[in-house]
Amino acid sequence: MTGRDDPRLGVINRLVAELSTFLQEPIELVEPTDTCFLEDEGLEFCVNIRSAPPQGTGFQLCWEGIMGGQLVQDGNSDVSVTLFLYSRNRRLGMMEDREGSGLEIDYEGSPENGGCWGNPRWLADEFGEFLAYESYGDAE
Repeated sequence: MTGRDDPRLGVINRLVAELSTFLQEPIELVEPTDTCFLEDEGLEFCVNIRSAPPQGTGFQLCWEGIMGGQLVQDGNSDVSVTLFLYSRNRRLGMMEDREGSGLEIDYEGSPENGGCWGNPRWLADEFGEFLAYESYGDAE
């Protein structure tokens, strides 16, 4: 089942709301949540999210990212978010992998029944899959 009646939409909306609370800032969805399922009958999802656009004349910090995972009924689900950070529209990252690293945050607990976002850590992009996120807005 996909579409607006899919029960996974409620789980994804709650995960986004909990991440917003964890990050202490609002989160924008790049596309509608009812288009984020990777297969019709599966439990995998992927949704592009972002902060508000950069403002002011200082650091102009902002981010965008990918939240995804697999929802497993009656078990531990695998859900995480990878955030790409920008200052003055230049990608930030680990010194040794600035263009390809992202900030990874895992979800701990049950996305269906409640949990929390864990401690952020830098993750190198070993396969170059995130190189396209060079500047804010590239997720569109």
